[in-house]
Amino acid sequence: MAGNAGAPDAIGEPVTDLDDFWLQTARGMVKESIASLEEAAKQLISAVTLVEGIYFAAVSFSDLRKVMAVQGTDAWLRIILFVSPVVFWLICLFFAVRVFTPETYKTNLSSPDLAKKAYDNAVGHKHRNLKRAYWALLIGFVPLLIAMVYYLRFLDG
Repeated sequence: MAGNAGAPDAIGEPVTDLDDFWLQTARGMVKESIASLEEAAKQLISAVTLVEGIYFAAVSFSDLRKVMAVQGTDAWLRIILFVSPVVFWLICLFFAVRVFTPETYKTNLSSPDLAKKAYDNAVGHKHRNLKRAYWALLIGFVPLLIAMVYYLRFLDG
C-alpha cells in the first residue's frame, strides 16, 4: 500500500518509507513471477535450439559418419555417446515447453487463501519444470564434452 509510511504494520510497528518500498518490491515480484519464469523458458528453448543446430552442423561437417560406419564391439557405445547430448537437450525442450502447458487449479476467488494456494501451485509447477529443463541442458553438455574428447583423441586421424 503505497504511501502508508507511518501506518502500523502487521506487528503494530510503524511502516517506514524503506519498509513500504520493500513491500511494494515484493508485491511486484509476486505479480511478475509467472511472466519471468515463462520468459526464462523462452530463452532456454532458443538456446537449446541453437546448441542443437550447432551440434548437428558439426556432426555433418566432420568425418563422424564414416567413423561411425565402422563396425566393432564398441559401435553401440559410440552411437550412444554421440546421440546422448541430443537426447538430454530434447528432454530440456520437453520440460521448457511444459512451463507453458496450462494446468487446472481449483480456486475460489472469494477466498484469499485458496487463491494464494492456486497461484503458488501454478508458480511451483512452472518453476519445477524450468529447473528440470536447466538440469537437462547442463547434463547434456557432459556427454558432449566426453564425445568431443573421444573424437579428438581416438577418431580424428
